[in-house]
Amino acid sequence: MNPDSPEEDVIRQAGEELNSGNIVALPTDTIYGLCAHALDKEAIKKLYEIKGKKDEKGAPVLIGCQSQLNGLVRDISPHALNLMDSLWPAGLTLVLPAYPKLSPMLGEGGSSVAVRMPAQTLCRILAMRVGPFVATSANLSGEPPLLNAQAIFSRFQNKVALILDGGTTKDTRPSTVVDARGEKPKLLRQGMVDFDSVVRAWNKARKHAP
Repeated sequence: MNPDSPEEDVIRQAGEELNSGNIVALPTDTIYGLCAHALDKEAIKKLYEIKGKKDEKGAPVLIGCQSQLNGLVRDISPHALNLMDSLWPAGLTLVLPAYPKLSPMLGEGGSSVAVRMPAQTLCRILAMRVGPFVATSANLSGEPPLLNAQAIFSRFQNKVALILDGGTTKDTRPSTVVDARGEKPKLLRQGMVDFDSVVRAWNKARKHAP
């Protein structure tokens, strides 16, 4: 399966499993992820149990277009919007104020949510088809990420409903994570996107502010 040119049947199968509250493992724009529908609280709980992950740490939500931020986030600043317009789709995860009705399991007890529009066709089309979905690294908490479908099957087996085989991950860099809630961007994790480009985009919005 080619993540940059996925077959319709692959999208359909993955979408059906996510909409049924099941866990899907797939290659994202960074590394393989374990995925659940972002608006299904029971599926998110199941995901964290499988991974052995504490829910207060949260997990990023992948979207297919900016309009899917509705119902996920609130009070987006002009600076954060400019980061999205300038840098997405990319391996850049933005921490933003969470929509009040969003599951508190997605981050900091419900006060924030981490969102990314991935630079990969598979994840964007899937998000457009089924809605935003949670994607956390395919591994048990505290262990290194698993880099191919066979390793994921060996570790999780029947706990995951569907595994999409996109080959072995060659670039194991995670996404860059930036807190975009304040007056200036705060780097939480350096990854695929250089933080200097984030700062430049942020300052560009400041210069054009009325």
